[in-house]
Formats: sequence, structure tokens, C-alpha cells
Amino acid sequence: METSRTEKVEQFLNRQFYDLLRSNRRYRIHSGGSRSGKSWACCQYLAYILQTTKEPLLIDIIRKTLPSLRGSIMRDMIQILQETNIYWEGEHNKAENTFTYKGSILSFISLDMSQKIRGRKRHIALLEEANELTEDDFRQVDIRTENFLIFTFNPSDVKSWLYELPEDQKDEWVTTYRDNHFLSDSIKRQIESFKDKDEDFYRVFGEGQRAVFTKRQIYNNWKFIDYKDFPDTDEVYLGIDFGYTNHPAAICEVRRVKDNLYVHELCYRSGMTNADISNFIKEKGYKETFAVYDSAEPKSGDELRMLEENGNIYKASRKGGGSVNAGISFLKEFNIHLSKESKNFEKEYYNYLWDELKDGTIVNKPIKDNDHLQDSLRYCAYTIWGNRSSFFVI
Repeated sequence: METSRTEKVEQFLNRQFYDLLRSNRRYRIHSGGSRSGKSWACCQYLAYILQTTKEPLLIDIIRKTLPSLRGSIMRDMIQILQETNIYWEGEHNKAENTFTYKGSILSFISLDMSQKIRGRKRHIALLEEANELTEDDFRQVDIRTENFLIFTFNPSDVKSWLYELPEDQKDEWVTTYRDNHFLSDSIKRQIESFKDKDEDFYRVFGEGQRAVFTKRQIYNNWKFIDYKDFPDTDEVYLGIDFGYTNHPAAICEVRRVKDNLYVHELCYRSGMTNADISNFIKEKGYKETFAVYDSAEPKSGDELRMLEENGNIYKASRKGGGSVNAGISFLKEFNIHLSKESKNFEKEYYNYLWDELKDGTIVNKPIKDNDHLQDSLRYCAYTIWGNRSSFFVI
């Protein structure tokens, strides 16, 4: 790269930079393994764009949460700008997380609050660890991006909206640590050591291949049907998992017909107050509906009852020793039908996993991740229909 000053600044480039340089598609996707250099190369490409554009541009670098943004892609981008001397010729507003250079504005955006991306326009968007974003997050970014979007991620999800982007609008490249010519031998050996330790991990983070159905998956026999095909039932129930800043509020609708549960995702949204949740349920038209919430948050439950106007009944979830495993075991006794419209719930279904010890032993303890809607379903079903002996087998 060459700055506007007389001196030239040397920057070593991996192949991902040139992939982006040659592409003219709207969606430019760099997926693959860990330490392949894809994020660094994308930052180098944006630095190149800042230097060479003839018209001022609005560029957003986006990640799901502010702590992860600051600890990864933001740090890399600033380092590259400094090493290429661009930084010293621009203006870095640390309070606003923006960098201005010759009229172009580079902004660092986190999606802790979903409204941050609504109404915000840009020319180019870089979505770092894009699989952390929901499909709705992506849509809000997409419709407000004029030129193109860049995606980076490790394909650790069995199912993802990222895999369904239109073929005629995307360029996609898969790279691994072997494509990073500047990676130390010690890091390469560390990644390769997982080949015999954890096949699932190495497949994704070593070889850069998509995750596959795994024996660690907690559920594996759910059916997917259209919501319009759900049966009419006398009773409809709601499950609620509270969230706020870093975790979404997750609400699902549950119906039962004999040994069949019909489950539909209603809400999966960060930044919702208890008043927001109450209004959401009211706006969806639920009246005199029995709703079960996480008993670990009694104050939130009390507030929902105080705000109630439609006769809905809010009850704390029933818990006891081993309640998570008891709820999972109980749900496995049903035929579960998930609506095809429940995209976030579908993602949790494929990524809700048992924990694993270092020696590969799978233990009956769910990993505390991809579980917000799972928890809301478990609270609802186990509290309403699980009133029996606490003995269970998984």
C-alpha cells in the first residue's frame, strides 16, 4: 500500500485481500477455519479502499456486541491504519468509535441494541463473525447498504441464513490456517493437534468446513412444519426467557395435542425491558393466556403481572435439583413440531449441545449457549405438564 505521503509502507497480504479486490458481487463471503487471516485481510482491504476512493464513503464494521468488537476487529483495523500511516492523517473519535479520513467515515458498530442499525445508511458493511447475527440483523444491515457487504465467520452452525444467500449475488471463499503465510509454526501445530482430539472442532476451525449433525446434539428428531398447519387447540401457552443487553428476550408459543408439542418462535430480541415484553405480548393479541417465565427472575415476573391488561396469567417456572436435565428428558418424550418460520429457534436446535470433556467423553450437561428459546420452551412445558416424579433418564 502507498499513503498520501512520499514514503511507502510495506504491508504483507494474504490471498483473501486479492479475492476481495477482484470481486464485483454484492455479498463477499470469507468463511473457513481459525487463524486463516481472513479478518486481517478484510481490514487491509478497507484501508486500501479508504486510500483509493475518489468519492467519500460511509463504511461500517459491525459485530454483535461491543466488548467482542473492541477486542477483535476494531483493534486490528486501528493497528493497520497506524502501520500504514493512514491513522495519523485522519481523525479518530474514540467516544463515537469513528475514524474520518479525507471525507470518508469508518464506523465501528455493535448490535447490542437492535435499533442501532435501523435507519443507518452506509456504502460498505463488514460483518465480523457474521453467524453471531440473526437473520433480522442481517436484513436491517442489507437494506441500508448501498454498494456491498463483506462477511467473515467460522462455519460452526449446522444451519444458518448465511448458507442461503443467493448464489448469483455472492462470491464465497473458504480458507484455513494453511492459507495464512504469516502464521507461526507453533500456532499451526496447536490447531493440528485437534485433529485427533475433537473431530467436530477440527472440521470447522481446522479445515474450515461446515459443522455437521453431531452425536453431541441434544435433540435430533424434531419436525418442521408451516405455522399455518398448526392444529387449533383450546389452550395456547407461552414460555418466556428474559434477556436484556447481551442476551435476547426469547418468547415461544406452545400447543399440545396428546404426545405432540407444536412450538412457534414469537420473539428473539435484545434490549427489551419488561414493559416491552408486556406490550409485545399484548400487541400479538394474546388474551387470558398462561405464560411461564424464568423463576430465577422473580422481580421481572412481578412487573409483568403489574403491567398486565389482557388477563394473561404469569407463573414462575417450576425448578428443582437437576431441573435443566429433567426438562430436557421430559421434552424428549414428545414429538416436537417447530414452525418453519422459527429461524432463531431452528439455529438453537442444531447448535444446542452436550458438553464434552478433554478426552472426548460426552457428559449430560448442556453447554450454556444457543439456549434462550430452548429455555423458554423447557420452562413452559415442564411447568405445565411435568408435575410428576422427579426421576428421569437421559
